[in-house]
Amino acid sequence: MLPKILCLHGSGTSATIFNIQAIRLSRILRPHFELVFVDGFIDTGPGPGVLPFFEGMEPYKRWLTDTVGQEERPWSDLERLAEIFNSKGPFVGVIGFSQGAKAATHLIRWLEQRGQQLEFAALFGGTVPFRLEVNTDRWPELIKPTIITRSIHVIGDDDPWRGESEALMDHYDKPSRTLIRFNGGHHMPVDASINEKIAELIIKSHKEAEDFP
Repeated sequence: MLPKILCLHGSGTSATIFNIQAIRLSRILRPHFELVFVDGFIDTGPGPGVLPFFEGMEPYKRWLTDTVGQEERPWSDLERLAEIFNSKGPFVGVIGFSQGAKAATHLIRWLEQRGQQLEFAALFGGTVPFRLEVNTDRWPELIKPTIITRSIHVIGDDDPWRGESEALMDHYDKPSRTLIRFNGGHHMPVDASINEKIAELIIKSHKEAEDFP
C-alpha cells in the first residue's frame, strides 16, 4: 500500500482541475505515493487562469474567505479539513497550490499543536495565513509561530502573489525549508527538470522519515 499525500487545490478550481494542473509532478510521484485530491468547502467563481481552459468544469471551490479587505480568522472550517485528513489518511505529506498552500499551513500548524508532524509539505504559489494587513506591501505584524515540518516552497518569478509566497516561508523553520524558483507565473511549474527536483525532495523526505522515524 503506497503512502498517501493530501493535495489541496487553489481558490476557484477543484480537486479534478488540480489533478490536471499537477499532472507533470503527479506522473513522477505516483509510483511512490497515492495522491488524494479533495475539494474545498465553498462554492465560488473561477480562479485566476482557470478560464477558458477549464470552462464548464463547475463547481469551482475555495477553502476559506480571504477576499481583498477581509480575511477569516480563525478559519472556521479548519476542523472540517482535519476530519478529511483523519478519515482519508494516514498521510505522510501535503501538496498545496495558492490558497491550498494557505489551507495546508493552517492544517500543519493544527497538527503540530497536537503533537503530530508530517514528513513534508510542498507549497506552490502559496498565500499568507493569519494576515493582519490585507492588500498592502507591509508584513510587520504577521503572527508567525514557527512550523517545524520540512517544507518545499515553489515560487514563480512572475507570480503576482510572489511576495505572499515569500512571506509564507517565514511561517516555516528556516533550516527545514527549501526554496525552488522557476520561470513562470501563478501556476504549477511545467519544466521537467523543476518537477523532477521537487519530486526528488519529496521522495527523499519520505525515505529519511522511514529511516529515522
